Amino acid sequence: MTTIVAVQGAHWAVVGFDSRVTEEGGRAYTLGRGSAKVMKNGQYLLGAAGDVRAINILAYAFDPPKALDLVGIRLDKFMTSKFVPALRSCFEDHGYAAKETKEQAQHGSVVLVIVNGSIYEIGEDYAWVRDTTGIYSFGSGGDYALGAMYATHGDTISELNLSQVQKLVRDSLHIAAKLDPGSGPPFHVMNQSKPAT
Repeated sequence: MTTIVAVQGAHWAVVGFDSRVTEEGGRAYTLGRGSAKVMKNGQYLLGAAGDVRAINILAYAFDPPKALDLVGIRLDKFMTSKFVPALRSCFEDHGYAAKETKEQAQHGSVVLVIVNGSIYEIGEDYAWVRDTTGIYSFGSGGDYALGAMYATHGDTISELNLSQVQKLVRDSLHIAAKLDPGSGPPFHVMNQSKPAT
């Protein structure tokens, strides 16, 4: 189980995440150093909610294509034509997704991608979305964290500065962990800036 929340700012993106992993049988683990739910991989911050296998592959087996300083529509096109096919190929090569099926290709997680200060949510069917609210939440505690953010700041989250958003994200993780037994400390907050234009 997991809590990951992310906020898109005008010039940056912030992501926060917990460290608890819970098996279906109920056994809980706390991820140690070097085994986080969101990790830096080249110019990317990559994470996943769902199967731990996705996190392992994203951190240690995936060699994502370089996005250089792309932003806007050019970055969207890159994500569609370069990043997602590379991700799918990597998952398939490492036994995480079926190569040959009559159905649409799928995997078992929601993948978070932050590149060049922009947030992308990639679903189990490899489709990506960017929400106009700029606020994302994943995992069993995601709705609690999202509710905490809206309860304290309503529709003004987009008006907050970077340090205010970092605090809001950390506070929302604490609240999610109180309500969701599948989420727990330690909590981590990372950010990435958009390239200078």
